[in-house]
Amino acid sequence: MTLGKWMARALASALVLGAVSIAGAANLAINFGADEPNGAGSTVDGPAGVFGTAVWNNTTGASGSAANLVDGGGAATAASVEWTSPNTWSSTGRGEENNTAPVGEDRDLMTGYLDSNNSGQPSAIVTVSGLSDLFDAYNVLVYIKGGVNGRGGTYTIGSQSLTHTDTAAFSGTYVPGAEGDYIVFENVTGNSFQLTSAADGVGFRAPINAIEVTPIPEPATWMLVLVGVGGAAIWTRRR
Repeated sequence: MTLGKWMARALASALVLGAVSIAGAANLAINFGADEPNGAGSTVDGPAGVFGTAVWNNTTGASGSAANLVDGGGAATAASVEWTSPNTWSSTGRGEENNTAPVGEDRDLMTGYLDSNNSGQPSAIVTVSGLSDLFDAYNVLVYIKGGVNGRGGTYTIGSQSLTHTDTAAFSGTYVPGAEGDYIVFENVTGNSFQLTSAADGVGFRAPINAIEVTPIPEPATWMLVLVGVGGAAIWTRRR
């Protein structure tokens, strides 16, 4: 392998590992519809999601609230969440099979969801508060997997709006983007935020399976990651 190719791979790996190490314990992860499908239950009890977060806050029901959420390392926080939606539903087990992931925590994470069925109007709403002691600025990952492909809508936090349409079953590997398994709202600030989803009218479905709030790394942290990559490259060149 050439040094250039090695450097590219090393940098990509370092950035991913840096993000994982930063977000793993310090993040805030919330799983919705944990009583789906139809009361059978799909709680997340171990590492799951893009970052392999160990501890998730599981919620049940179409509407509700939860206080003193725990972070990804299991420590109690002052954060809380409120949510409301027409109903919960499931990507598998209710006659709509759109989740082919192996049995395990990731499959459970992408099973139950807050449903959305009002065309053009926010009908699934999630409000997270009490973040000022945890983050100065943060990204919000929204995990999305409905029961039927070809349906979607618009997701909004503050002035940011992102569209999403389901195009394939969840396989167990998380694909980002407007037709993938999750979308990301970047550089959100403030003690609280409100996430809304509004179906686009084609099948009336813009689900919210889970959200994960992750801190944006300080520049000094990324500098340490890059220094590590540079040191490894020098060592390889000398060899």
